[in-house]
Amino acid sequence: MKQLQLSFANRTEKGRHPAARLRKTGRIPSVIYGKSGSFPVSIDDVEFRTLMRQKGDAAATVQLASDEKTVLTIITEVQRNTITDHFMHVDFQEISIGETFTTTVPVHVKGEAYGVKNEKAMLEVVRHKIAVRCLPEHLIETIEIDVTDLHAGQNIHIRDLQKFEGVEYVGDPKGVVIACVGEEAEPGMAENDETAPSSKK
Repeated sequence: MKQLQLSFANRTEKGRHPAARLRKTGRIPSVIYGKSGSFPVSIDDVEFRTLMRQKGDAAATVQLASDEKTVLTIITEVQRNTITDHFMHVDFQEISIGETFTTTVPVHVKGEAYGVKNEKAMLEVVRHKIAVRCLPEHLIETIEIDVTDLHAGQNIHIRDLQKFEGVEYVGDPKGVVIACVGEEAEPGMAENDETAPSSKK
């Protein structure tokens, strides 16, 4: 599990104009959602950019700390300005040690599929993230899928994914994660919807 650290400060003013003034000081308006409700905070823009570089696309927990309290969280939403790429707002969800929670974990594809290399097929990643349920200490950073032996017409489903201790995949086990689509197949579908051999896990 990747756990990151970030400081925060409480904020009392809400609304568009106070948020704009806050951003001019180098801070990002944010909200922490928890069992007891939500409360507005602010985080330092430079610190958050550093955290996001450390995090990459991996799933991670973030320990938020102020002078008064420490909160274990995950990032649920990041809003950016589409023109300037500046961070506009960040949502954090509070989680607790000893209690399961649900989040998404990115899929990383490893290798070149046999079907792509030798059978003129096309590899399609249907799900770039997979929903999981686990305790904070069991959160995995990524789900790596080796597609080397995947032939045209074969799929990798959620049920085929590697099993991790304490991690439950959420959703239909038959849901397709990766498809090796032959030339004649319709986009978004594998030719025969064959399950990939167990070596693809």
